[in-house]
Amino acid sequence: MKPRRTVHSTRALTLPGGTEDNDLWIYNMPDEQGNNVICSVWEPTPQQRDAIAKGENIRLLVWGRGHPPVAMDTTDEPLGKAVTQSD
Repeated sequence: MKPRRTVHSTRALTLPGGTEDNDLWIYNMPDEQGNNVICSVWEPTPQQRDAIAKGENIRLLVWGRGHPPVAMDTTDEPLGKAVTQSD
């Protein structure tokens, strides 16, 4: 899976010494209680889409010794840069 920029993306987390391919585009939104949530959108490859359709599961890997609160869901938000008045 590759992290993708969406119309809601407001900034990117970058890897020092990395390239644009390493950027993690994110945006903030409130949860049901008004707490801040940082969101990123990932696009499965065609092979991953086939594997999911055949019943394979999705695994979330988190680096480190602790485990922050995380969630996974699906979204149909459009990929790409948001259109602005000046675009």
